[in-house]
Amino acid sequence: MVRLAEERKWGGLTERLLVATAASYVVSPSAMGSVAADPNREMDRLSASYLIALGARVVREVGDLVRRAKETGKRLATLAVDTEVRFRSATERAAFCNELTEAITKLVAKYHDASAPGGRAHRLVVVAHPLPQNVPLDVPQKFDSKEPS
Repeated sequence: MVRLAEERKWGGLTERLLVATAASYVVSPSAMGSVAADPNREMDRLSASYLIALGARVVREVGDLVRRAKETGKRLATLAVDTEVRFRSATERAAFCNELTEAITKLVAKYHDASAPGGRAHRLVVVAHPLPQNVPLDVPQKFDSKEPS
């Protein structure tokens, strides 16, 4: 996480200047132990703390999957959708949420097969939150899909 950049002697002491080895770090929520955010403990599914708990679970689960994939020399198939939407009103936001829920429910019903031999369960998490005020208002459309090797 850090590397030695400089050493200076001050009398009988050695001062070491350390610098970060990356621009940012992601700390696994499991490092928090029993106080880590857990969506199973959060009752209010519309709260910010529930959203944070979901994000923490994604970091924990995907981090573990990435580690295991690297150990076995395999790629990890993932899908991420990241976009922005600006609603004209709270009414339109609610209508969007209802339509999105219906569409996801329909797709899950179509493709989910709990008894599929050799099938693998996947977690789907869809979140929406207001953008921080310092984020530009342009609307990037991003889609990233990684297929298995």
